[in-house]
Amino acid sequence: MADPGSVRIAATVTDRAGRPVTGLTLKDFEIKEDGVVQKLDAVEPRQPEARRLAILLDEFHVSPADTAAVREALTRFVDERLRAGDSAVVVKPLDSLPAIKLTTDRDVLRRAIAAFEGRKGVYQPRTPLEAETLGSAPSLVEAGRAQVVLSALRALAAQLGTERSRSAILFVTEGFTSQPRRSTARGLPDAGMVERFANRYDVPIYAFDPRDTRDDNDAGGVTLAKLVSETGGTLSRGSDLTLNVARAASELDGGYTLVYTSANANDGRYHPVEVTMARGEADARTRAGFVSAPSAEMRRLMRAASLDTPSAPPRMLKRSSLVQVWSGVTNLSTSGATVAVTWQPDPGTPGTIRPRAARVAVTAKTPDGKLLYEGMLSPTLGGGADGDRAEFGAPIGRVQLDMTVLDMTGLKIDTDVRDIEIPAVKPDAPILLPPVLISTQSAREFRDTAANANASPAPVREFRRTERLIIRVPAYTTTGPAPVTAKLLNRVGQTVKELDVMPDGAPGVTQFDLNLAPLAPGDYYLQFNVQGPTGPVSQRVAFKITG
Repeated sequence: MADPGSVRIAATVTDRAGRPVTGLTLKDFEIKEDGVVQKLDAVEPRQPEARRLAILLDEFHVSPADTAAVREALTRFVDERLRAGDSAVVVKPLDSLPAIKLTTDRDVLRRAIAAFEGRKGVYQPRTPLEAETLGSAPSLVEAGRAQVVLSALRALAAQLGTERSRSAILFVTEGFTSQPRRSTARGLPDAGMVERFANRYDVPIYAFDPRDTRDDNDAGGVTLAKLVSETGGTLSRGSDLTLNVARAASELDGGYTLVYTSANANDGRYHPVEVTMARGEADARTRAGFVSAPSAEMRRLMRAASLDTPSAPPRMLKRSSLVQVWSGVTNLSTSGATVAVTWQPDPGTPGTIRPRAARVAVTAKTPDGKLLYEGMLSPTLGGGADGDRAEFGAPIGRVQLDMTVLDMTGLKIDTDVRDIEIPAVKPDAPILLPPVLISTQSAREFRDTAANANASPAPVREFRRTERLIIRVPAYTTTGPAPVTAKLLNRVGQTVKELDVMPDGAPGVTQFDLNLAPLAPGDYYLQFNVQGPTGPVSQRVAFKITG
């Protein structure tokens, strides 16, 4: 039986000329999880085996002039490069994804390829479904097409990941940009969600742009490049599509599997992973992270929840790129909790032009529809008239948080949808809640904030050296509040200093002081520990110090 804590990360290693590098061992790799270096247990060379391939032909974002070249290249790939044990499926974005099945029948694949026709810039709907889904106005069609393609990528990643095998998505497209969503499109996936699904199921995405020309400022190409790099695939451009597709598929036959034991093996969360090479002339490509399997207790609770609410519709979560949000529990009892929410505008990438968030409308409900909070929030430290902190009571269980992002004129520019789990205090383990970080700029502000139990948490995790942090960490057991210890770690997990506990913390909350002035700019971690009946419970939080 496999170790439940064992994590396996597939890595493709190439030299500067793009050729595979063989003969590598443990000493040639370094792997980090959540920014912390991990001890590798094994490095296993991968051997050829049967492949499962989904070929997504993005008719919406391939020019009609490239139709014949795409058909010819993919037909040659099926005829000449698929092996006897390989199975594949050829789909277009509006195909009925639940009905799709992989096949070894090459005639089925050839017929699907022959039906492909590039339609970039052609907006006339072909079917009633397309007319109903996308409409006919070019701006609406472009937004809808991007969402349909992302939905197809997400569904294919989940379908390929149902079995442990060498799987990949081969994606023929000229690229697309994420458009502002229509109100009817709420809940559809964005590129980030596709990346998370592909990483969860270990399905790399290889993209192929059939055009010979290249524009580095093309927004669609930028989106595409990020999508493949986050999932461990590549982006190929040029008319030699047959060779590019064959080269990508052959990567599944080689490379390495890196094996290590994770301390976060059964928390059910996403953990970013970074692999670097000791050899300067070699590069490693991997998925950007993994989702650990939930523990037996978490699976039991999920099964119980699904039985309790069998008819509940699926809830699609979404993180807005326009705001940085902090939401968490600030006080906990056996009957319920106090929840707080704060936010700040996300600065975005320097030089880019995009809408700026001014206010956020917040609604909090239980899954059965009971309203817990409804109101308008200004950003923290923004001086708005609405207040910069939402605070409300909530029962044990899930809280559904829906936020509408508004600009200065009151126009809706985005949404943010997230869930908060209110944990139940159990006799066998303490509850260590997410920490509250509060930034202060002066000695007077530090004194006033330290004495203010209702100071608003900072939504960001990036601070300047001129700031001084107040850190509040709630922890509870069935007998009441529990004391917490804390230490500062550097980017490789080494202890920099133990944090001193500040006096006069609120009941159930341990308060710490961290002056950032003596620290060098860079990435750091705060590690919190609370002692339980069966051992310590720990939590680690990443943050960054700028100049």
